[in-house]
Amino acid sequence: MGIFDSLYTGVSGIKAAEIQINTTGNNISNAGAVFYTRQRAVQSSAMSVERGGLTLGTGTQIDTIKRLHDEHSYYKLKNATTQQQYTDYLGKILQEASQRFPDMQGTGILQDYKNYYDAWNNFASNPNDAASKIDLVESANTLTQNIQKTLQSLDQMQKTVNEQLKQTVDEINSIGEEIANINKQLEQAEVLPTDNANQLRDRRDELELRLSKLVDAVAWKGKATQDNTLETTMTDSGKYYDLSIQGFSMVNGSSFHPLKLDDNNPQGFYQIYYEVNDENRYDLTSKITGGQLGAQLDLRGRNYDGNHDTYSDGTLQEYKDMLNTFTKTLITQTNNVYAQAATERVNSDNLKGLKPNNSLMSYDKNIQAGSFDLIVYDNQGKEVAKRTINIDVNTTIEDIVKQINADIDDNNDNKQDNDLSDFFNAFYHYDGQSDSGNLQIGGLKKGYKIAFKDNGTNFPGALNVSSFFNGQDASNINVNSSIRNDPNTLKASSSGIDGNNDVANAMLQLQTQKVNFYNKDGTVDSLTLDGYYRKFTGQIASNAENNNFAHATNSTVLNTVYAEYQSKSGVNTNEELASLIQYQASYGAAAKIVTTVDQMLDTLLGLKS
Repeated sequence: MGIFDSLYTGVSGIKAAEIQINTTGNNISNAGAVFYTRQRAVQSSAMSVERGGLTLGTGTQIDTIKRLHDEHSYYKLKNATTQQQYTDYLGKILQEASQRFPDMQGTGILQDYKNYYDAWNNFASNPNDAASKIDLVESANTLTQNIQKTLQSLDQMQKTVNEQLKQTVDEINSIGEEIANINKQLEQAEVLPTDNANQLRDRRDELELRLSKLVDAVAWKGKATQDNTLETTMTDSGKYYDLSIQGFSMVNGSSFHPLKLDDNNPQGFYQIYYEVNDENRYDLTSKITGGQLGAQLDLRGRNYDGNHDTYSDGTLQEYKDMLNTFTKTLITQTNNVYAQAATERVNSDNLKGLKPNNSLMSYDKNIQAGSFDLIVYDNQGKEVAKRTINIDVNTTIEDIVKQINADIDDNNDNKQDNDLSDFFNAFYHYDGQSDSGNLQIGGLKKGYKIAFKDNGTNFPGALNVSSFFNGQDASNINVNSSIRNDPNTLKASSSGIDGNNDVANAMLQLQTQKVNFYNKDGTVDSLTLDGYYRKFTGQIASNAENNNFAHATNSTVLNTVYAEYQSKSGVNTNEELASLIQYQASYGAAAKIVTTVDQMLDTLLGLKS
């Protein structure tokens, strides 16, 4: 081994130290980069040579630059991120929804409801006072308008979440496509086992972590390998890569399969599909979980009911359904009572979808088996006829008409001119083109009025006959237009005699009575009107509070996992500075070797001269 070999030994040390200093400097420079993984130069002894029976070293070499990525802690970080982002997005929307019901602050629907019944109380005390009637109509108008506005705001929130869902899916596809492109670059960059495209792998990790915020996705990179060369880590150095969502491969190597969206429904709600090469589609809407997209689906709804153009699930949909149930019951029960007030003519609401031969109980779940009475009063307020109408599971609107028009001796006096059918005649007009109908009960003799007395069927309230409220739910509840236009038409009496206030008093009693609320899911709640509303708003507040607790836990877990990940893969500037001093010393020592050999050469050349 000659003197020049010794010179190379020193030079190799200088080059190795330069690479180590460069790598450490790069780590320090990227200490603030969130997705940067610290790197280390892997140093080994150069090939030795045999000289005179001795094995002599020829210096050192840098084999590769490795990133200290720990796949296990990174996997935990992605999972924690998915859960934290799920509750984060959920919390923002739930908080916004709770602000639509400010009842705890003395405002909102509950306060409007209280004012509405205060107005009924005033009207019951002063049934002939015009100002009391106007006040009642105005209070009822305020209540109905705010119910409509609240439903509209919930509906808009649901639509906004739906639009954000589209943006989320677009971002997921964008990330997936970029990951596929990176995989293609990795195939070209990492040819030899010592080739490490660290920057590309860092970028892919960054994209995977971004994706974990949006959806629960699984990245399979082959079997993780343990590497103890520098520090014990579980690496992802393999070439195989597959990214899947609920078992459907979105990225396979450099191939990319995007998620598809379809809004082919009247409401424009998006369904999420996975499309395979043969153009077969798989609906993933009900399967996707986690992250922002999972939260959006849980809020908006997953299972679309095409028959009713709405969702059968979803938190916001549940809130809308409960508000509709409250409103429908308010309409039904109020109209049940108000139908006791005698009127000269009966007109129902426009009954959409009620065919003449449809079962009433199938048409509206508020209608129950039982009976109601039709009572005829003369102009003196005297009852002159009364007939009981029966409803069972098979009863249709045609059956109701037949029972009303039947020639029956209601008074059991064998007289031919003083029964219900002698004073009033019923007719159901159905329009097949619009699929809607209208029940009418018209007078056959002047000076007579008819009233309903329900015995638990909810028939007059459900069909809005002789109604105080019109509408079917929170979307269209309003005060009967005839009352709204002329408050003087308000009735406080069942018999039509001024000064009697039995209907108004019955309305006040309704405030404290338990009634049945027929929920969309088939369950029935027996509560007072304000009791159900408090349960509804209590559930909204409880959902938000429970999510806040879950989010706090998820955030703590994320911080813990992130700290663990950073301790293994992040840059510690103190550690890097210590390494820098070490490499600087190595550089100086190697330079000393070169200087020494240079002096030796000078001496050698001096001898020759």
